[in-house]
Amino acid sequence: MSRRTIATLVAGLATAPTIAFLAAAPAAAAATGSGGVAVTNTETVQAYLDPTGALDTARVYEQVSMRGKGSVDLSNPIETRGLRNLDGFGGFNVENGVMTGRYDVDGEQHLRTVSDFTKKLPLEVHATYTLDGKPIEPGDVAGRSGRLQVTYTVRNVTGSQQEVSFDDGTGTQVSKTVDVVIPMVGQLSTVLPEGFTNVSSPGASVAGDGHGGTKLSYTMTLFGPIGKPEATFGYAADITSGLIPTASVQALPVSPLDSPSFKGGADSYKGGAQKGVELTAGATQIDDNLLKLRDGAATLLGGLVQLRDGAKKLDAGLGAQALPGSRELATGAGQLKDGTAKLNDGAAQLDDGAKKLSGGATQVDDGAGQVAAGLHLLGSKAPELLDGLAQVADGLDQVDGGLTQLYDGIGGLPDQAKPLHAGIAKLRAGLGGKGQAGTLIDGVDQVRAGLADATAAGHSLDQLKGGVDQSKGGVDQSKDGVDQLKGGVDQSKGGVDQSKDGVDQSKGGVDQSKGGVDQSKDGVDQSKGGVDQVKAGLDDALKSGGGIDQLSGGVALAAGGADCGVVCKGILTQVQAGLTDLRGKTTTASGGLGQVSGGLGQVSTGLTTVSGGLGLVSGGLGQVSGGLGQVSGGLGQVSGGLATLKGKLSAAAVGLAKVECGLSNTTLAGICDPMVPGLLEGAQLVDGGVSQLVDGVVAKVQGGIGTPTDHAEDKTLRGGVNDLQAGVDLIGLGGLDLLDGVDALTAGADAVHGGTTQVADGAKELQATGTAKVRAGAGQLDDGAGRLSSGAGQLADGLGDAASGASQIADGLTEAASKAPQLEDGAQRLSDEGAKVLVGKGKETASDFGEKYALIEVGARRAKAESMAYGAPAGAEGATAYSFEIAGVDGQGGANVGRAAGAAAVFGLAGGAVFLRRRFL
Repeated sequence: MSRRTIATLVAGLATAPTIAFLAAAPAAAAATGSGGVAVTNTETVQAYLDPTGALDTARVYEQVSMRGKGSVDLSNPIETRGLRNLDGFGGFNVENGVMTGRYDVDGEQHLRTVSDFTKKLPLEVHATYTLDGKPIEPGDVAGRSGRLQVTYTVRNVTGSQQEVSFDDGTGTQVSKTVDVVIPMVGQLSTVLPEGFTNVSSPGASVAGDGHGGTKLSYTMTLFGPIGKPEATFGYAADITSGLIPTASVQALPVSPLDSPSFKGGADSYKGGAQKGVELTAGATQIDDNLLKLRDGAATLLGGLVQLRDGAKKLDAGLGAQALPGSRELATGAGQLKDGTAKLNDGAAQLDDGAKKLSGGATQVDDGAGQVAAGLHLLGSKAPELLDGLAQVADGLDQVDGGLTQLYDGIGGLPDQAKPLHAGIAKLRAGLGGKGQAGTLIDGVDQVRAGLADATAAGHSLDQLKGGVDQSKGGVDQSKDGVDQLKGGVDQSKGGVDQSKDGVDQSKGGVDQSKGGVDQSKDGVDQSKGGVDQVKAGLDDALKSGGGIDQLSGGVALAAGGADCGVVCKGILTQVQAGLTDLRGKTTTASGGLGQVSGGLGQVSTGLTTVSGGLGLVSGGLGQVSGGLGQVSGGLGQVSGGLATLKGKLSAAAVGLAKVECGLSNTTLAGICDPMVPGLLEGAQLVDGGVSQLVDGVVAKVQGGIGTPTDHAEDKTLRGGVNDLQAGVDLIGLGGLDLLDGVDALTAGADAVHGGTTQVADGAKELQATGTAKVRAGAGQLDDGAGRLSSGAGQLADGLGDAASGASQIADGLTEAASKAPQLEDGAQRLSDEGAKVLVGKGKETASDFGEKYALIEVGARRAKAESMAYGAPAGAEGATAYSFEIAGVDGQGGANVGRAAGAAAVFGLAGGAVFLRRRFL
């Protein structure tokens, strides 16, 4: 089986007393050899530093554990300098830095060694000190007083140049050389003695050490981008007769892609890179479509300019030439009609002008032919104009459809943001508020209120303590009464001894003593009743489900809840321990009271029978007095324990109040700082920001596109397109009128041309045949002239309508040509100011998150390949832990190195890593 490298796990960062995080390796692998033997190798590097952080000595502790049954051929890389066997005096077979051997295992077998650590440590630690704001050497702090400031800097120095590759947002892989460290996590902890007061330590987990001192713990994530390779923190405190306490750093390699504590953060960077790629692709597609729209608008503008110029020429030709000519033609045709009528009436006069008529008729026939041919040509070309206008209208419909898709697509952007809103809404619903059952804020508020009520003056804890104090007072009084009774009995016993000379006198004294004993018996019986009541109360509190069990169960439930933070759990754990201690002391007191109660019963019975033996009574009362003294002491301890418990619960209530303010700054008026938003207010701000961003983008883009009812004065894309479509429609209508007029004019021109031909033919025949033919031809000519006059009138009317339509076409095309650049400019602005900006942001996001995730991947590979200082046997699972002990200054002769007691604790440091690996991975 191939060798497996180390993964890591971080656990209990706030409350573990020595190390709060341990490495976790992959699943166990079988070692080489026969049978089922699992091999585990742990390395612990322990370095001793002076108070400034400079290295003094370093050692590496190796432990190979073999479990199962069979034979193992072991080859374990180790450090050979200073190598010693910690399990005996025998040596090892070592060749080229590898410890080899064959071992027969039946159950469990361990090999433990220690060597000098000769490699470079993965971390550097540096400590600086100031006293009253001035730098000071650590050795000079001893015995001084003032404000001490201690600063620790821990740096991950495993960096090496690595090449990372990632998507730049366009599907292109780019490479970059960066400095990548082996991911390390760690914790620095120190305990400030009782003389350190007014302690300030931002970012530290603070707890008591149980001896009047203050324990500070700092967690470190020493790799990017989740953390930083360097961490700086420390504390300030007022000191008298100063000293510098020792500090310790524990650190482990971690694979951020495998560790549950960091995998979520790594996945977030990976998801951010993918979203950046998707944003870039979508924005690029939008930009391409906008550029196509811009190019189409430019082409449309060119066509509109050509149409506008042609329409102006058509308007000028119809208005300045064709229309006046047609009117003149109509006038001439009318005059011709009058002439032909006169010609028909005066055939004789026609004979005189036959030659002139023949020449004029020929010219008229030629002109009429030219007019007819021109009108035919105009009629054949006019449909091409209408076809062009139809193509323009179709293009505008496509532009309008594209704008509709763009408008609807942009409008769908808020729907894409709805999952983000929904996630924020779930977060806000989970946080809830005071009075909302099942929410985080309400649960924390109920626990805080319960603790505050329990610790309030005159409430349950005070009442319990008061009852215990009263019971103690009653027991003390009973003890005083018994002591007095014992003195009286002793005196009575002496009197009896002295009255031996007078039997009668002795008998009277004995009778009096018996009466006193009877009274004492009554007092003892009353004391026994009071003790029995106290014992019953304590038994009730101690029984299963009683008061102490209920309080302990409530604290345990609060400490185990998912809503209880690290500090909260630490405080409630201490409270629960105090309740356990209280229960033990109360149980002892209850047992003592039971013994006292039984003793008092025995005393009462004895007093009934000791009327004749006052010496025995005196001895029994002495025992009772001693028992009552023990009860009084036990009740005093119970009272002190309750006072301590109240103080701890009060501190827990304050801590929960801070937790509640962190969830929402509106839950506790007058306590929470309204200027510091809680988690609930932060979620609300994020939700509002997302809505503002999405709505702003949608409103601006849709506003620029416009609505189907907009016009040019609305200054929108659709307004310009709508007016352009209206102008094209007007051009089409004018074109249809033009076709009708041309058709009518063509028919009239054809008729005129036919008449003029007949006139020409008649004139020739007139010249040939005489007045009879002239008279007949004159009649035909008069008819043709009438038709010519009518056609000329229609031609003039049609050309008038055509000139009006051509003028409207020219005006509409002029206005359309002036509006079309706005469409092109708007598309370009959308591309430059919108789509291209989105493309840039998408590429920036994809590159940033992609580079960070690539950095995490390379770091994870380094963690798996380089996590162990020397390496594990083939097929075995392994783990390495690092411990740095920073010496303190105790004022008793310089620096106190504060080294560990022995190798067993060091082996436990790394051994716990493998245990947690099996537990959590």
